[in-house]
Amino acid sequence: MTEKHTFEISYPDESSEGLLVSPVGPNLYRLEESSLLGEAVFGDVIEAEPTQEGGLLFKRVAVPSGMTTVNCILTFEQMQAPGLQPLLDRIMSVGGNWERALDGLLMIHLPKSVHLDIEAEVKALSSAA
Repeated sequence: MTEKHTFEISYPDESSEGLLVSPVGPNLYRLEESSLLGEAVFGDVIEAEPTQEGGLLFKRVAVPSGMTTVNCILTFEQMQAPGLQPLLDRIMSVGGNWERALDGLLMIHLPKSVHLDIEAEVKALSSAA
């Protein structure tokens, strides 16, 4: 199993963020979490060059993950809704993944073959809360 490491990823616009990645080849890294500043998301393989500071300089998305990503902004009530965890469990059971960021951003990654109406599911959390 490939070891995961957190690297400071730098972008051409001089922004940077720490991301968990798995090395998969020379200058190739699979993202184990989504970028909030760049164009890459969970599961994408990026090309990045090591920097003298020990980080990585993002070059491009070399291989897209093949997943569909849906970003939802959830209210505090939706984040606390009893129906959220069953939805997240269902996403994992169909081969997807999910991430939370910034106290309200829910990023859902689904295989392209899976068709869940995420917007309807999130709306249902509002009525159940």
